[in-house]
Amino acid sequence: MMRITIKGRSVAMRTKRFVALKQWSQSKAKCIAKTPEAASLNLYLDALRAKVYNKYTELLSLHDEVIPELLRDSIMGVNSEAPKMLLELWEENNVEMKKLVGTDFVYSTWLKYDTCKRYMAEFLKLEYRLNDISMKSLTRAHILKFETFLKINKKCSENTTKKYLQYLKKIVVNSFKNGWIRVDPFADISLSIKPVERQYLTQDEINRILNTDFRNERLNFVKDMFIFSCYTGLAYVDVLKLKKSELEIDKNNTYWIRFKRQKTGSKSHVPLLDIPNNILHKYCNVDDIMANETLFNLISNQKINAYLKEIADICGIEKCLTFHMARHTFATTITISNGVPIETVSKMLGHKDLRSTQHYAKIVDEKVGNDMMLLATRLNVM
Repeated sequence: MMRITIKGRSVAMRTKRFVALKQWSQSKAKCIAKTPEAASLNLYLDALRAKVYNKYTELLSLHDEVIPELLRDSIMGVNSEAPKMLLELWEENNVEMKKLVGTDFVYSTWLKYDTCKRYMAEFLKLEYRLNDISMKSLTRAHILKFETFLKINKKCSENTTKKYLQYLKKIVVNSFKNGWIRVDPFADISLSIKPVERQYLTQDEINRILNTDFRNERLNFVKDMFIFSCYTGLAYVDVLKLKKSELEIDKNNTYWIRFKRQKTGSKSHVPLLDIPNNILHKYCNVDDIMANETLFNLISNQKINAYLKEIADICGIEKCLTFHMARHTFATTITISNGVPIETVSKMLGHKDLRSTQHYAKIVDEKVGNDMMLLATRLNVM
């Protein structure tokens, strides 16, 4: 057997030669018998040793780092074609994803993959002075260092870091399935996302925003769009793309929004209460627009969130107000807290899995428990 060791990491391979144990010297790593067969064996082993060193030098010209498995496979003629490079495969993946934006993916998903690839390129440059790295050279140590890079250099939160690592893992898993690598460097790395507390507004906070008349026309518009989302549960992109064709009137003259969610493709059915109905007709003459026209002329999500922070300051709300908080508010304060069954809420939110909605129910349960503890304290004082 031959053992190949590089930087403390070893693999073994067969030489396909045999010798009697008493004729072999472990310390000299050669046959010590004085026979023509022994001399021939030693020559073969010397030639094999030289082949390993030559192949190592050759691989160094193709790879910035050579691992034992790569050297062994190259000697044995396994996967001897041009090495598969991480960033090249990642770019191929992103190109294919971009073609499917609007069908299998949303633009924001492609953008996250592309951003993560750019971060990996920066990491390789900074940490190893590399333009790319072969898939066979990618190790667990590289992944853990990239994780640290995301947290320290890019200021990513724990969950954002895990999401980026999941994007990297997809490239690695594809390589593993295609036989380009033999070992999965993610094998013992956990990528589970930690549950986060989803902020929402109380009814008092909603009323403060609703009853404030802002002198700035743009702030009033952003306020109305936010309140519309609070009472419908629609995410920003769903409000942005909401068309007249997705509005229906039932026999009771109630408007319904029936559409497929941009993020999941799940169907969502939401009846318009008086408040969102008034907002709809404030900004849109439904009878005068075409079926394929959008109902609202929204500004960018980033600008809306910037205006919402201004609105929060004016209304004395200390929470970090974002447009997506309106969706959480719909699930907790508007619906579940008012006794709407969780199955109904899940249907209106367009969740594929009821477990996604149950998180809001837990929040409401916690609030009930805290309120009752406050009540118990007051009763004891009295």
